[in-house]
Amino acid sequence: MEYITEWLTTIILLILFATVLELMIPNSAMQRYVKMVVGLMLLVVMLQPLLSIFQDDVDSWLFALTTEETNRAEQNVTNSINLQKREIELGQRAYISEQVAVQLESQVEDMLEEEHHLNIAQVEVELAEDAGAEEPFTEQQIKAVHVEVQEREREDELEPSDAVDAVEVVRIDTSLSVESQASPRTDELSNIVPLLSEYWDIPEEMISIAWEGGKRAE
Repeated sequence: MEYITEWLTTIILLILFATVLELMIPNSAMQRYVKMVVGLMLLVVMLQPLLSIFQDDVDSWLFALTTEETNRAEQNVTNSINLQKREIELGQRAYISEQVAVQLESQVEDMLEEEHHLNIAQVEVELAEDAGAEEPFTEQQIKAVHVEVQEREREDELEPSDAVDAVEVVRIDTSLSVESQASPRTDELSNIVPLLSEYWDIPEEMISIAWEGGKRAE
């Protein structure tokens, strides 16, 4: 804006100078030469913005025009690389979580079956945010472990029997809430949490266990 103001000011001053000079010079052949010179000067001043382009470094001017577009393209490439890197990291974390879950399950499945008649339905491992796929995995990188179990069918229940058992009367106490009726089974799972903590060398507060599709016991 300042450059345009100076340019217009120069044109106006040159026009005023030409007007005063024309009034001072009498009508003669000299007046025609003066008008021609002043006209050429005015033309040069009016073309000054265009001529200034060629006075500057052309390479610098072209670089200035393409800098913004180049920066935008570089930013897009950087964002794309970061997105792909994030997707790879998430895939690696999911793979590590799955492998750790398999290892944890294999460590306790025999104990749960033999001592508590329970089968593991699912083990889900939640990793800490700073768990890196490039570093050796340690238990400190585990944020939480969620376990779902189900009762194992006993062999005597699977054997066919010719005897017909008497039908027992089922009494339902409607005065108790669902949580109250299910509390013994939940307490049973709560007693298993310390065992899992000992086998896995993981703090108890990081382990939650529940019946398959039921309420968790932490």
